[in-house]
Amino acid sequence: MFTIKQINRFILSDYPAKFRAIRILPLDGASGLVGSEEVDNSDSLTLNDCLHWQIETQAGVFCLRRWGNIMPDKSRLQFIQAVLWQAVFEGIEFLPLPVETLDHSGFVTFGGSYWELLPWMDGFEEPPPIRTAGFEDEVANDFKILADQLDDVAIQPFRIVSAMMSLAQFHLAVSAFPIPDSSVGRSECINNMLAKWRNWIDGGFNELYLAIRKRWSVSISELLINFAETGLRFQNNAVIYSGQMLSDIGRSARLLVQIQPTIGNCCLRHLRFDYNGVCGMIDFKLVGIDSVVTDVASLLGSMTSPDTEGWKLGLRAYQRIRQFDDYEFFMLKSLYHSMILIEGLDYLADFFIKDKPLNEYQIDKITSRLEYWNLRMETENRNRNSA
Repeated sequence: MFTIKQINRFILSDYPAKFRAIRILPLDGASGLVGSEEVDNSDSLTLNDCLHWQIETQAGVFCLRRWGNIMPDKSRLQFIQAVLWQAVFEGIEFLPLPVETLDHSGFVTFGGSYWELLPWMDGFEEPPPIRTAGFEDEVANDFKILADQLDDVAIQPFRIVSAMMSLAQFHLAVSAFPIPDSSVGRSECINNMLAKWRNWIDGGFNELYLAIRKRWSVSISELLINFAETGLRFQNNAVIYSGQMLSDIGRSARLLVQIQPTIGNCCLRHLRFDYNGVCGMIDFKLVGIDSVVTDVASLLGSMTSPDTEGWKLGLRAYQRIRQFDDYEFFMLKSLYHSMILIEGLDYLADFFIKDKPLNEYQIDKITSRLEYWNLRMETENRNRNSA
């Protein structure tokens, strides 16, 4: 159990005096607590479930983060912070580099947890009005054309361009980070994806089919019946594509590419925007060593579909900063398509096999996402068969 006074006394005291908290606002897992409580008068408030706080200090506003159940070991946390330090040293300004303690550490150990004091990331999850100044002319021209072509529900080209250029800047900045093995190797992410496909083909598809059919046969809820029917179509489409996926991912797993630090869970919801583009990036708990292709596929996948104008624009924007080689291009397409199918299959397996609870809103959103990909795969199959 952690009180607000304990945070100020036993954690923030490890930092220079200007970082003492004036006010502390719990950001999660602390329902019912008043965010503007004065720390000196809040000894009775407990925050054992909270992992993030907004801290007001004389030096400005910061985020205090506690590593909870997903807490890494000390060397793992030090590695993550070293990668961020390398990027900031190379001029990347949108990363939350942890504040140094008085003994030059990047974190404090207290109550069985590691605690980091991070700069507060301003900005919006949704980008403000479009601004193209500052982008290279060719990319900006592409952007202006696309702004009139995409409807309101599509990801704004502004967001795609800024996000992909920022990702490329990060990759370039940490490319010289020292790693223990060779800087050329095989992708661990690709190999993990290959293992997943083998599991699905070796009995996983049949198990999922039977589980969905069983739930569908006894459901009386229209929402669940629609979810099951959409899931059966998705499962069938995944079976059709599984041979090609296994072949492409198998080939990608054998390719030797540049290996360097990557973000690991790079997606749109972890970015913050202002009027000039990306101004903040959060959530680095999965930083690892792999091919940059894994980050590119993940971020593009959270913003746009493959072979669309948005996809092409994103790749052009990224390559204004860092060029792909032929192997990386092949890996990108195979990994992206594979990520989509595996994500959908995991959703279905969690609910129909593992009985993971989902509320009606979640079921509706997952069903819509699966239906979108069903239509894309079925249209592609019809076009291929008629060619």
